[in-house]
Amino acid sequence: MDFWLPLAASAGRILVILVLAFLAIKAVDRLIDRWKRQVEDLPPLNPKRQRTYTLSSLISSTARYIVWPLAVIMVLSELNMDIGALLATAGIAGLAVGFGAQTLVRDVISGIFLLFDDTLHVGDSVRIGSDVGTVEEVNIRLIKVRKFDGELLMIPAGELRTFGNRSVTFSRIVVPVGLSYEQDIDSILPVMQRVADAWVAEQDPEILVDEEASVQAINDFADSTVTARIIMRVKPGEQFEAERQLRLRLKREFDRLGIEIPFPRRTIYTRTEDDLPPPTIADDASSSDASVAEADGAD
Repeated sequence: MDFWLPLAASAGRILVILVLAFLAIKAVDRLIDRWKRQVEDLPPLNPKRQRTYTLSSLISSTARYIVWPLAVIMVLSELNMDIGALLATAGIAGLAVGFGAQTLVRDVISGIFLLFDDTLHVGDSVRIGSDVGTVEEVNIRLIKVRKFDGELLMIPAGELRTFGNRSVTFSRIVVPVGLSYEQDIDSILPVMQRVADAWVAEQDPEILVDEEASVQAINDFADSTVTARIIMRVKPGEQFEAERQLRLRLKREFDRLGIEIPFPRRTIYTRTEDDLPPPTIADDASSSDASVAEADGAD
């Protein structure tokens, strides 16, 4: 009994430590869920909602990194292990691992600065290199970005050197329109302006940054077209649907008025056999020079 009673008491304390650690994690998760429910009805790009979702992911992962190591240390203490010696050994081992895992350390430090700089949030539309997607999760070490086709990109924070955030302040609608060289551009530009103004008048003012759209011409001379464009600033995330609506309205109005959106064209020249150059060239001057040279040789 002298052996089993202390062993059972120690096992009981270890079980209590593990249960408390588990309950602490669950309590943190429940508080985070309650916090997220308070902002889930806000628009996806609302700063308060984005900040809540970003920090909730960070708090959840940080709680696990803190609670479970503390629980392990307390369990080892219950097993009568020398915690001081273990911590000293862990410190030396951590230093050695740190030299070998410099990339991991760089990712963690970069992730911390990224969170403190407040430049990236859950729900932001971002461009990283040639990839464009929506941020789904921001952790201390890893950023997860979902592309339009469903592919989930895992990007270490240390490799996130340059990126574009399309969800800051405003986004710009840009709708280029190719027009035929043969048509009167001055009569088409007012049509584009009228279509853009009609679209603006039907929109919720909350999504508009500029009160009116601008038609710019001429922006480019291409092989078959001259290019004009409609531009306007809207709230982040609204530009994609706005561009689709404007293109549809322009197509319908151009069809109604008979305005041509030109196709690529090429000029082809055809020739008959009569137009072909002769296979040999009769050079009279060269023939006369050759005859004179032969006469001089005979003399």
